[in-house]
Amino acid sequence: MFQEKIPSLDELKQIRGEAAKATSVETLRRCFEQLKTLRQAYGDDFDAAVEIAAVQHEIVERGRLLREQRAEAPAEPVQAEAEEVAEIPPEVERLDAKNWQRAIYIGLFFATLLFAAFFYLIQTARRLNLSPTVAATTTPSTQPPKSEPVETVAAPPPEKPAVRLYTDLVPGTVTVDDGTPEDLKDGELTLDHLDPGEHSMKVVGRNGVAQFTYQVQENGVPSIAGVPKASNTMAVLVETADGKARLVTNAENADVTLDGKPVGQAGADGLTITDLGKTDHLLQVTEGKDRQRFVLTYAVPPTLTVYVKSDPNAGAVVVMTKQDGVEVYIDDKLYRRQTEAGQLRIPLNAGEYTLRVHKPGFIDPPPATVTVKKAEETALSFKLEAAPQIATLQVKGALPGTMIYVDKDFAAATGADGLATIPNVKPGEHTIELRRDQALPKRFERTFRNGELLVLSGPDVTLERAVVDTSTPAPPAAAASAAQNTTAPQTNSMQMDGQQVRRGGGFVAYHVPRVPGHYSFSGQARLGGILKHGKLQWYAGYLDVDNYILFSVDGKHASVREVQNGKTKEVSRIPFEADSNTWVQVDLSVRPNGIDARVRTPDGAWSDMGLVPSDGRDFTQGKVGFYIPDKDEIAVSNFRFSAR
Repeated sequence: MFQEKIPSLDELKQIRGEAAKATSVETLRRCFEQLKTLRQAYGDDFDAAVEIAAVQHEIVERGRLLREQRAEAPAEPVQAEAEEVAEIPPEVERLDAKNWQRAIYIGLFFATLLFAAFFYLIQTARRLNLSPTVAATTTPSTQPPKSEPVETVAAPPPEKPAVRLYTDLVPGTVTVDDGTPEDLKDGELTLDHLDPGEHSMKVVGRNGVAQFTYQVQENGVPSIAGVPKASNTMAVLVETADGKARLVTNAENADVTLDGKPVGQAGADGLTITDLGKTDHLLQVTEGKDRQRFVLTYAVPPTLTVYVKSDPNAGAVVVMTKQDGVEVYIDDKLYRRQTEAGQLRIPLNAGEYTLRVHKPGFIDPPPATVTVKKAEETALSFKLEAAPQIATLQVKGALPGTMIYVDKDFAAATGADGLATIPNVKPGEHTIELRRDQALPKRFERTFRNGELLVLSGPDVTLERAVVDTSTPAPPAAAASAAQNTTAPQTNSMQMDGQQVRRGGGFVAYHVPRVPGHYSFSGQARLGGILKHGKLQWYAGYLDVDNYILFSVDGKHASVREVQNGKTKEVSRIPFEADSNTWVQVDLSVRPNGIDARVRTPDGAWSDMGLVPSDGRDFTQGKVGFYIPDKDEIAVSNFRFSAR
């Protein structure tokens, strides 16, 4: 169960205890981040998830209570609390008065530069905007301007005027300008290459015939010419332009409604409809008992739309996606055509249908059920959203607790089953690194593609154990047998050759000594700011966030702080000059009853940082690693541990 799968419940208990005693929201936020790491490590274990969720709920409730108390507290206690919160944590660099004044002067200098640059950009923009206007007002309208016109970005070519035909005379043929009859494809035809002059079109099907003429102006705009002729069909012609429409039909004195509201009767001269705007509309034409409904879709250029309907028992669905090339499925059967100009008109018999759409690179919207009615067109809209550009990394078969870093950032840790999944990796080249205590890290360069699942398993996730120091003579057989029963080998040493770069991560563990020994490594603080040096920080004897020893080199001093039960005290602080980004060599000794360290620059002598004695704690059972704030970066070279 949960107790068996997690090596120790101490960390969870300590998080719960710290949250219960917390007096500030910042402390609770730190507990919450620690809990997030536990949840990632044991996310696949149900019992672990239950326990972690319970602690998370307690942290949230405690935070809510603290905020309510802070809001209700009187002025003086609030000031006292603010003073308590204002206590500077050990990792934050102090600024003396000279540094503070220097910061103010530098800030004022950069503010002046920004203001000057901003003023210059405004004046430049005004000159660019005013020049064409002045030229236009000073040039006579009867003569072309003498100067070259201002170059502008070419707008995309506008859509062409078109004639669109929709009919249920299927199978059927269409004849344009007395040419050769051609088969209609699914009862649709679009003409967007319009020659000026008068043109005719004839539609013939099993159940009816319709023919009409239209006029194309010199600018390519089509318009209705006369009343259509039809047999056993209703023909409705609608010309649209600039938010207005003119409707002509062979149905005499037909009543016309737009979106359910009457707009008048279509006589011999037709009917003018205004205020169409830029949206689609539901158009209905009724003559006696014969009623037909159409979906009048919005088009930017002038368009002549022709509807020819003959079967009073059939209808149509107009699928609207605002995307071209969308596949449409009717009752899970792929329709033979895809959307064009963002829509697809499908003739169907009256009845109920379930439709869904799909296009690669987009998220499939939920299916929709539509009822097709006799002599009606029904609009059905689907909203397609672009699929996120992500890939997934999965690690399988690794040892529990293996930490996974993507581009130097901690991403996840494997659970008790050796499995971890990182579902939000951006496509492209990434560096993957696997780390685990007492093992040598392993690094990969991998290319991720959108939607791809990249799996690391087998030898890729097998980490070699740290090098064992064999210089110590082997113990006698009996002693060796006894040593095998201990949990900490007495001769273990480890090394990490080469250089590693880390960015952020807070307390990043590198090793747990278990036995007395000393560490040697070189470190470099890679990131700093205008007003601060890069800071190299490492720790030892780490039991939890309230108990550890912190060492830091900030460019001017080398200091040691002890954090015990959440309280911080400075053990030592010595002068240590080191330029920002300088490599610092460290020698760290860890024994059960004490920890001490010394540092030096490449061309300097060793400087002792002082000894931290133990008050009963066994420092060899705590973790050793580096403290790296979120925006900082350090490089570590040739990290080694030798047991004594």
